[in-house]
Amino acid sequence: MFFKTMFQKSNKIFLVFSMVIFVIAAAAVWATASFVEDASPTKASEAFLFDLEKIQKEVKVVKNLVYSDKKDSLLDIYYPAEGGDKLPVILWIHGGGFVGGSKDSRQEYGMALAHAGYVVANIDYALAPEQLYPGPVIQANEALGYLQLHAEKYGGDMSRVFIGGDSAGAQISSQVAAVMSNKGLAQAMDIVPAVQPEQLKGALLFCGLFNMETVRATGFPNIDNFLSAYTGAKPFESFENLAQLSTVNQLTPAYPPVFITVGDADPLASQSVELAEALEASSVAVDSMFFIGTEKQLKHEFQYALDTIDGQETLARALDFLFANSN
Repeated sequence: MFFKTMFQKSNKIFLVFSMVIFVIAAAAVWATASFVEDASPTKASEAFLFDLEKIQKEVKVVKNLVYSDKKDSLLDIYYPAEGGDKLPVILWIHGGGFVGGSKDSRQEYGMALAHAGYVVANIDYALAPEQLYPGPVIQANEALGYLQLHAEKYGGDMSRVFIGGDSAGAQISSQVAAVMSNKGLAQAMDIVPAVQPEQLKGALLFCGLFNMETVRATGFPNIDNFLSAYTGAKPFESFENLAQLSTVNQLTPAYPPVFITVGDADPLASQSVELAEALEASSVAVDSMFFIGTEKQLKHEFQYALDTIDGQETLARALDFLFANSN
């Protein structure tokens, strides 16, 4: 009888323990199910970070829309398949040293952002040396003008606009944000901003270059060739409008909040640190993710390696930044 009683008690304990494990497991599955169950923006910390197969099923893609009559003025639109309206809009600008790259290389990342509840416009622009500065800045502004007319068709809300990019695309993005928020710069560049400062809610800047007076010292491979091709000047430091290219010189308190990130092994890391310090000195809200002292050895554009923990965590921070500034 003693052993029978003990056996019955053991069975009960085992059943209770099993139920607890089941509840915990079910909660874990629920928490990692998706970025979102609806089309509204969500905090990354509340949802699973990256499931490409799910994203591809639940994000609509519209390819190669013509946004300007200039060369290579094509953009793709990514938006949640479930629809919805009044979603924040993100303009994304690819990198490539001003001389290469394309929007297609950033499609998966753009779709991941869209899956979290955003309308993403991923653009191409004419490349150097065929197109010189400030061509890409002008084209990005024209893309914003196109979105003013057409974003609503895809559920976009142009009262909440973000601009982002990587490497050379981060430089272009940072300068576009400066044009939108600095009337003097817009006038000097003869650009009529397509959106007003109050529409621009934030900038996401990945591993960019932001101070042309110090960028050569970073030792970034071929930086002289890239910037000479973009400016048409050799050395690039002799370019007459070099100060315009240095975002650190063009900040005002009206500049939008910034999420800025760079790998600890990226030669351009010091450029992001310089910009973050300049933003803070200009009383601009900045959220930085630099990995200083971590010895992770994260290289240029690690942010797109979404099969890595560091890439996923950086995406999570980017989504948290978007969420915080969208609402």
